Amino acid sequence: MRTLRITQSDEHAGHSRVSLRLEIPNQPPKEPPAIDLRFDFTPQDQEDLRWYLEDYLQYPLDPAPTIAARVEARLADLGRQLFTSLFPPGDPHDLFTQLRDHLPDTRIEIITSVHEAASIPWELLRDPKTDSPLALHAHSFVRTLPNPARSQYLPEPTPGPIRILLVICRPNADEDVPFRSVAAYILKGLTDDARANFKLEVLRPPTFEQLAKKLRDAHANNTPYHAVHFDGHGTYLESPDTKLSDLLKQFSALLLTGPREGSHGYLAFENPAVKENVQLVDGPTLGRLLADTRVPILLLNSCRSAYADPPPTPSDTRSPTPATHPDPHTQIRAFGTLAQEIIHEGVSGVLAMRYNLYVVTGAQFVADLYAALAQGHSLGQAVTLGRKQLAAQPLREIAFDPIPLQDWPVPVIYEAVPLSLFPKLPSPDQHTLTLTTKPTRASQGEINLPPRPDIGFFGRDETLLALDRAFDTQRIVLLHAFAGSGKTTTAAEFARWYALTGGVHGPILFTSFQQHLTLPRVLDTLGTVFNDALEQNNIHWLALTDPQRRDIALQILNQAPVLWIWDNIEPIAGFPAGSQSQWTDPEQQELRDFLRSATQTKSKFLLTS
Repeated sequence: MRTLRITQSDEHAGHSRVSLRLEIPNQPPKEPPAIDLRFDFTPQDQEDLRWYLEDYLQYPLDPAPTIAARVEARLADLGRQLFTSLFPPGDPHDLFTQLRDHLPDTRIEIITSVHEAASIPWELLRDPKTDSPLALHAHSFVRTLPNPARSQYLPEPTPGPIRILLVICRPNADEDVPFRSVAAYILKGLTDDARANFKLEVLRPPTFEQLAKKLRDAHANNTPYHAVHFDGHGTYLESPDTKLSDLLKQFSALLLTGPREGSHGYLAFENPAVKENVQLVDGPTLGRLLADTRVPILLLNSCRSAYADPPPTPSDTRSPTPATHPDPHTQIRAFGTLAQEIIHEGVSGVLAMRYNLYVVTGAQFVADLYAALAQGHSLGQAVTLGRKQLAAQPLREIAFDPIPLQDWPVPVIYEAVPLSLFPKLPSPDQHTLTLTTKPTRASQGEINLPPRPDIGFFGRDETLLALDRAFDTQRIVLLHAFAGSGKTTTAAEFARWYALTGGVHGPILFTSFQQHLTLPRVLDTLGTVFNDALEQNNIHWLALTDPQRRDIALQILNQAPVLWIWDNIEPIAGFPAGSQSQWTDPEQQELRDFLRSATQTKSKFLLTS
């Protein structure tokens, strides 16, 4: 594969020193003299781009479409200007002529220091002859560092499942981005075969302390995670010297490592110990943890809600009145430093978002990325394929009818060296059939669970988030709502989600109390599910007395943790209130006592009423 390295250094007064190096297999490398590159990406250009990508779709009424068309044309023009500055017409070296017909097999690396990380939007680079962006046509278009502090760890591609730890941080609970907005797309976007290649586990609770414990335990057990996927918010803190003291007082309680001078990007983990429920973690801290625990990849998708209150037009950066949004160049530089600081600590690959992506866009991009990784593509190539999908399907439906948006430059990939998690799969044209009489993945481990709605499950993210967080600290959780509001369907959907993302490692059990069931008949479910294990231990369920069944059931629940849904429990005490119950007082007490005892086991119970 050919490699074009573009090294940027010594930014000053609008100029950057840029050198090129072209490596072609079996040929000596070509290195023309370095050039002084002047690229005029003005503050107004930066604000226009931010408005176009983050705010336009929420207020696409006149004159917004006209402004958006102007911004799109300006971005294309900037890309052509950047190209001609890098490869001037008539240049005797003319490196790009040797690449134009080989772009699909060329890796383009942008090498910058942390300081220059975001001064030039290299992803806009556009060939005037074909009028096409290089980032959409090269094999991979990545950023990297010249001299990382630590060497990168590269795992060998393996056909086994890739272990991904998904960190879903929603500090603002039900007022935040929907809980499963990205995760649900990942699970739906992958085929069953592709999903089988991934072991996706959700970090519970999503605190940095728990992340460190989880990663260190996995590394100690020689089963390190291949990737950490952070689905949450990124922020930045700018601390100029004149305001440093005020800023430190404001944020010191939320910062994990204490305040740092200058502008830096941070990730917002949850922290229930403080009122804000936030803990800000910087790049070096997170990067050292990932490198120490042999995690080669970090995926960052920072998505915004579709219900913010955006300005109808870009801010005028020439106005003496402060803009609503901070300087976008500062934001880009700060978030760029976060990714590069992580790479600097020895992490092999980091995917970051240059701007806030809308939830639907970010979720689809990540699903396409995982699917490409499962095909054996490198991380850089998988990002290129994801960008191509964004460009090929530009219609975005946020607050109005679908509107085209060129948001493919938003994902930025930092990859020290090509990194593949899977071996390359054979051609998709080679079809084989694998038939089995065993239950499908969808039914394994689900005992009597009601089926999903025919049209799928939608919404209730705030309820699913509340249930997920409640089980972080409780063994028994009650889901209470009016009759007919969908409690049973929601409980079943949560159980599938919880099991699929590592919340529980035993089967999902479902028992309905619409009919009279005493505790011994309820426990018969365990006797059926674990009959083989009981028989191997010379225990015959049907031969046990009721007290023996209760004792054995608690032992099972402690050794094989399950999630057990007790649905519609309100008739047990009599419903409506004051009605005669079919359960006698001793039968009701027996059920209550069993649940109290079950809180001392490793299993979890979801009650609906």
